[in-house]
Amino acid sequence: MKKLHLFLWGCLGAVLPELLRFFRLVAAGQPLPNLNWPLYAVVLALFVLAAGAFTLAWEADSPFKAIWVGASFPTIITALITTAPTHL
Repeated sequence: MKKLHLFLWGCLGAVLPELLRFFRLVAAGQPLPNLNWPLYAVVLALFVLAAGAFTLAWEADSPFKAIWVGASFPTIITALITTAPTHL
């Protein structure tokens, strides 16, 4: 798979949880959160680009795996940060 396609699939995976979160709010009849939307958009864009780059580094071999890596990006990074290295 081409690297650009891998990157884009990873970016899509990073956006899907946010779309699902907003969809659930709207479907339940709740108002959207009162966010600083310009700042949120910038942070989300940086997050999506980082997830796409992480997907490239992971070297997923299918679109489904690339979406999974993009969607799992926050969990994977949190686990890496909170787990102390055994060797320095």
